[in-house]
Amino acid sequence: MIERTLVLLYVLFSLLLLPYGYNCFFMVYGSKKYKTKKNDAISNHPIVTVQLPVYNERYVVSRLIKSVCTLDWPKDRLEVLVLDDSTDDTSPIIDSDVATFRSKGFDIKAVRRPERIGFKAGALQNALDYTHGKYVVVFDADFIPPHNFLTEAVSALEADPSLGFVQARWGHVNRDYSKLTEAYSLGIDGHHVVEQTGRSALGLLMNFNGSGGALRTKAIRDAGGWDSDTLSEDMDLSYRMQLKGWKALYLRDLVIPGEIPPNMPSFRNQQARWAKGSIQCGRKLLNRVWHSPLLSFRQKIQATIHMTYYMIHLLMLLVLIVTVPLLMLKAFSLVPFFAPYAILFGLCAISSSTMYYTSIKWQNLSFKEKLPYLGLLSLIGYGLSAQCSISVIKGLSSWGGFFERTPKYNINTKKDEWRNKLYKPLRTLPLLESALAIYALIGVAFACLTGLLPLIFYLLIYLSGYSLVAYYTNLHFKQSGILPD
Repeated sequence: MIERTLVLLYVLFSLLLLPYGYNCFFMVYGSKKYKTKKNDAISNHPIVTVQLPVYNERYVVSRLIKSVCTLDWPKDRLEVLVLDDSTDDTSPIIDSDVATFRSKGFDIKAVRRPERIGFKAGALQNALDYTHGKYVVVFDADFIPPHNFLTEAVSALEADPSLGFVQARWGHVNRDYSKLTEAYSLGIDGHHVVEQTGRSALGLLMNFNGSGGALRTKAIRDAGGWDSDTLSEDMDLSYRMQLKGWKALYLRDLVIPGEIPPNMPSFRNQQARWAKGSIQCGRKLLNRVWHSPLLSFRQKIQATIHMTYYMIHLLMLLVLIVTVPLLMLKAFSLVPFFAPYAILFGLCAISSSTMYYTSIKWQNLSFKEKLPYLGLLSLIGYGLSAQCSISVIKGLSSWGGFFERTPKYNINTKKDEWRNKLYKPLRTLPLLESALAIYALIGVAFACLTGLLPLIFYLLIYLSGYSLVAYYTNLHFKQSGILPD
């Protein structure tokens, strides 16, 4: 009975992974359908409000304010709000920059709150009381908007009154900083170059990415404004907009560079926050999605996959947990249709590889040069399944939570340093990753005893992934001058 239960769970968890993998093929197909639309130049410039949510960003806030004030847009039609929730010396830096640019004729001011209620979502919602623009543009502190951002983004919104928001593609100022940032960049590129592009081209629901986008103020208010009951306020609002009938557009050719987290703890915590937030959005909105008369069946299926995407990590972890006792009990012979099963998962693996290959080739990057980093990204993905699984469970069981921002250090070249700067990543010892590495090693040993070579290779990936994440997490804590709690 125990063996059969384990086999059933193994097959169930494995099969649940397949839709997420095969969906990569569909996203690649959609990205091939994407066409760039050239809009007419704007002659009558509307008022645009640029909102800059900032919390303790002493290293990058001046760069951000300067780049916003050099956007190609008439000064008298540009409103800049620095939403400052800082508790350190970032605030005096902001005040100095605001005074400088106000003296040059810019309509710029700092907006502060008594308390940081609702974190970023609360700051953006509070800013609506100070917003006079027809459109709201949001930039996180580590982004550097290009001069033509407003002319491209706003012209698209002006050309189509049904658009609720447009999203630009994220670039990376520190892609080549290290092997890790190269790998992280490939993961983000897969989302932006293929997934977001594909969703937009096929008319599927897509999300605002929280930075580098322009939103119609009327659509924000129509959807109910910014909520802080999830940790993904950007996905939440953009989905509520589309449920109200507003459309979304992805601007693949408009690139806004940003900073990739230069260390493992920051990237690990960022992914965990995104995991919890997106699952919370699914809990909040999927019922509305499936009951919406405005959406097609295909849109509903894709929205479900999109908002529950981080379930992949929990399913990966559950597969590992079930695999080891199956090996110990020598019960893998009970797994039905082993050959067809292997074929199904082989196609699934090719699916994700196809997505990243498409992203790399579209950017005219060398696939041969990026292949080692793609392998590294795969291992990191397995290693992150521990932390992200915890976040998925929290997202399924609770609302809101602490919004831990990702520290920014103004890393632009390989010579730049983050280790001697303030803003240390959250101190959490990678005990779970270490324990799971040992657990996977036990599985490898039993797989060797039973002679199941495919499982040996599969479990070695888990072992390598958890070991890698645990190693770099500890290493970067030590290099930053702190030890994990």
